[in-house]
Amino acid sequence: MKKIILLSALAFVQVAQAKSIELPADTVLWRPSDLPGYQLTLQKCSTCHSAHYAEYQPPNTGVGYWNAQVLRMKNVFKAPITDEEVPVIVDYLNKTYGPNRK
Repeated sequence: MKKIILLSALAFVQVAQAKSIELPADTVLWRPSDLPGYQLTLQKCSTCHSAHYAEYQPPNTGVGYWNAQVLRMKNVFKAPITDEEVPVIVDYLNKTYGPNRK
């Protein structure tokens, strides 16, 4: 009986040990801008994801699309974005990654 308990304890210890992973370097950065939404995006959005999400959206995405995405991040994923910050971030995303992107 003691052997079973000892073997069970050893198996548990091996399973419970933390695993470490190394993530690849983030190579997609937010496009710099003088718009106030750029700094907010760096502060609020970068905590969860890189600019990869915005960079690879279809180029015809308009203000409605970006507004829906920012509200989704805020309301569904609980991003730390205030109601007042939403239009500022949306403006940056729309002008930087929307149909008029450069």
